[in-house]
Amino acid sequence: MAAISESEVLAFIDADEKPLEGVVLFQVSSEEYVVSDPTTHIMDQVDRQFLPNVLVVATGDLVSFPNSDSIRHHVYSFSTARSFDIELYGNSETPTLDFPRSGLVVVGCNIHDQMIGYIVVSEEGKAFRSDSEGQMILTSDTANEDAWFAWHPWMAAAGFAPVSLTTITRDEPMQFSIRAPEQKTESDLESRFRRRLNRGN
Repeated sequence: MAAISESEVLAFIDADEKPLEGVVLFQVSSEEYVVSDPTTHIMDQVDRQFLPNVLVVATGDLVSFPNSDSIRHHVYSFSTARSFDIELYGNSETPTLDFPRSGLVVVGCNIHDQMIGYIVVSEEGKAFRSDSEGQMILTSDTANEDAWFAWHPWMAAAGFAPVSLTTITRDEPMQFSIRAPEQKTESDLESRFRRRLNRGN
C-alpha cells in the first residue's frame, strides 16, 4: 500500500537529473465501473499521430477516436485494461468505446506502425501529472488499499512497465532512468512505400 498525504508535492527527474514533465501517477483497482453519466474524451488522429499522445480518463468514461486524416486508420489495443479492434475507417466515422477498468492502455494503428498513443485509466480524482518543473501536487488523500503506479511515455520506448509505488520518496526527487527516445528518420525507400500503401488506405 502506498500512502501519500493530502496536498503533498512529489518531484520527478530523468536519467540526466533534469525535471521530468508528464509523469502520470495513477491508481489501479480490480473493479470495473459502469457510470450513469460518463464523460466523453477525444483521442484524434492527425498527421498520422494520435492527438493527444497521452490521455488521462476516469474509470467508466468514454473515449472517441475521430479520424481527421484524409486516409483510413485501423485502431487497436491488446492491453489488459482494455483490448479492442476498430477496423479501417475514414473521417466520416467516430467510433466511441467505454473504459470500465483502470490501467494503462496502449493504442496503435495496424496500418501505420509509428502511431502509438496511451490512455491512462484511473479512478475519478486519482490521477496526477507532473508539470514542466517535474512536480505534481496531490489534491486528495491517496492512502488506501489500491495499487498506485507511476508512468511516463518514455518508459514505453525504453521497454519499461509502469512502476508500482509501494514506497514514496518525499525528501528528494524520484529518478526514472529514462531519456527522450531518438527520433527515427524515414528513408527514401520507406517514404515511397508508405505513400504507395496510403494510396490504398
